[in-house]
Amino acid sequence: MRKFLLLTIVAGLVLVTAGYGQISEGGVPRQVTGLKSARQLVKVMPPVDNLQLLFESQQEERSSPELKPFRFAHPFEVNFTPSADGQWQQSADGWWVWQLQIRSAGALSLNLLFERCHLPQQARLFLFTPGQQEILGAFTANTIQPSGIFSVSPLPGDELVVQYELPEQPASAPDFVITRVNHDFIGILKAEVRRPLGKIAGACNADINCQVGNPWRDVQNSVCRLMVEGKELCTGTLLNNTAQNKKPYVLTANHCIESSFKAQSTVFLFNYESPYCGALDGDVSNSISGSVLKAHLDSLDFSLVELSIPPPPSFRPYYAGWNRSEIPPDSAACIHHPQGDIKKIAVDYNPPVISNFQNGYLKQGFWRTLRWEFGTTEPGSSGGPYFNQDQQVIGTLTGGAATCGSPTNDYFERFGLAWDYKPDSARQLKYWLDPAKTNAAAISGKQFNQHENLCGAFTNLREGDQHQLLKLTKNNGAPAGYWTGTNSENITEFAEKFIVPGDEVLQGVSLGIGRIFLNSPTSASRLTINVYEKNLQTATRLHTQQKLVRDLAPDAMNYIAFDQKITPEDTFFVTVGIENMIAGDSIAFYQSVRTNKPGNTFLFKRNAGWYDFAKSNNSGYSGALAFELIACNIGNNSIDTPQVNQPLEVKLFPNPTSRKVTVSAAVDLRSDFITVYNLLGKAVNIPVNRLSTKKMEIDFTGKSPGMYIIRVNNGIKHFAGKINYIP
Repeated sequence: MRKFLLLTIVAGLVLVTAGYGQISEGGVPRQVTGLKSARQLVKVMPPVDNLQLLFESQQEERSSPELKPFRFAHPFEVNFTPSADGQWQQSADGWWVWQLQIRSAGALSLNLLFERCHLPQQARLFLFTPGQQEILGAFTANTIQPSGIFSVSPLPGDELVVQYELPEQPASAPDFVITRVNHDFIGILKAEVRRPLGKIAGACNADINCQVGNPWRDVQNSVCRLMVEGKELCTGTLLNNTAQNKKPYVLTANHCIESSFKAQSTVFLFNYESPYCGALDGDVSNSISGSVLKAHLDSLDFSLVELSIPPPPSFRPYYAGWNRSEIPPDSAACIHHPQGDIKKIAVDYNPPVISNFQNGYLKQGFWRTLRWEFGTTEPGSSGGPYFNQDQQVIGTLTGGAATCGSPTNDYFERFGLAWDYKPDSARQLKYWLDPAKTNAAAISGKQFNQHENLCGAFTNLREGDQHQLLKLTKNNGAPAGYWTGTNSENITEFAEKFIVPGDEVLQGVSLGIGRIFLNSPTSASRLTINVYEKNLQTATRLHTQQKLVRDLAPDAMNYIAFDQKITPEDTFFVTVGIENMIAGDSIAFYQSVRTNKPGNTFLFKRNAGWYDFAKSNNSGYSGALAFELIACNIGNNSIDTPQVNQPLEVKLFPNPTSRKVTVSAAVDLRSDFITVYNLLGKAVNIPVNRLSTKKMEIDFTGKSPGMYIIRVNNGIKHFAGKINYIP
């Protein structure tokens, strides 16, 4: 199946001045009085039936069971311009403001495509929902690519307003044309939750930040999501080249981007992942709009584009290496976004085979994964990178039959054939990825950002945690709100302790927000974000700023960029205060709750004093707030350092087993060298006993029947193998 990816993105990001992309400059739309004119202010799309559109989409999938483009929006071709539609009016400060409201009854979200968008300097373009609960922009001449093709993220509901602001009276020629209105008939925002369809990937998929993803910590940052023309979505990979010049080339599937127009109208999202091994919806801040198509070939299903701007350091970009060898790798992995969910990883510990895919595709042009040990791919994974054991790209996902129920037979184009199978530079990778003309067979990935530009993400959430909202009760058992949210117990501020050695510069923090309730869409409730040094009781406050609650999304990570550089000492606290919440409004933040375990990093402020969470509850709980800190100038303190291991000679027997498995190695073994995982990528607590210096025994008694992965790592070499437990 073609595995198209659904995606929604918040466009309000930090400004990147050197180039173009969906990077807004922030701000709020100018206020204008009620418009009174005969000209129609609301453009109403023809009526459509969501159930009928869904039925037709499902019929398309059934008619081609292995090629399933995932369509979530119905496009209306339109031609709206500021000179012919909507209405102009002057604001109180003398600016000219144009508004157009667009409605498509029953749409679960709307997104627009602009063409010939060439804004004069100082002009500002906004999109927002009626009431301005959600705002995208301001977009300006500095943030829209020179092609004039501009794709924006979906806004929830079936109405939106476009507002265009000019400091001088507008000219007669339009500065842009709205050419498409995309009507979401599935519900990719699900009441403003940004996961498409309101669902997550299949239960067999492992989050990239689980233990199974540990060896992939750097290269995972090369993988991004793509939204193409506001209708289809895929996965792509940022690639290195032999000149190592930071050209932002992204490799994906041809069936995702097969034309220059699609390349220009694609939005690329980096770092959409849970901050830890848990199904917590990730932050969607790191997006770039637009690219230039460099090469593509339908018979091998690859497409190479160049992003409109290089990803800035705060995106933590990594440029993946590649290998064009025709020899099957010992093992392989795919990092991707199944069902549009947060980033996942599928792993096969066995070599793939060279294979045909379907009629119309190059014979023997594909790698075929026979069976995934961890995870699978799903609709939405198309274009996902296929990595060898050295973390080099050897192909991209075209399609296949793999599901959680049967994780078999996925097909990836062969990078070695895409390299120069066709001599034309527009149909090969070699011309673009070997500008130094080295004829290299393979190159390694690279982290180009160094020193003050080397950024990383830090969280105290860890393997085995589960984010949740813990209710607070009074002494008599009556409800009192949340430990980490609005409450009636005078708790007004929540702190997370961080220890980051070095001369780090804090960029911002992502807050895991569980719930939000506002009595009014224009509520003025605000959060106060602070950074303190050393002991909280006598701490020095380094920074403070506020954030409107109405600008945040529930059940997701929300990134808040700091508005100044912050350089704390090694130990510091990031806090969130709720003292400026309006009466009747409420908010609660996710936290982990650990029973009888050390490592508490969560503190709270009650009245004038700070208290340790672990010492303040009667249940033996400890835990951490679901906060993720972004810091730069981190030197060698990055938590994303990959494990570089070599194969270790190990034998597992008997296999299958009805109870115990013997692990036999050519070197001395210790029990802490051995980890057992289930097929979700979760470590399993299981007894490991010594038989001799080179033999250990694992006892599966009492565990659920099924397949398990046994990893052996002595810090220098590693081994991974699968065992079938049939009691």
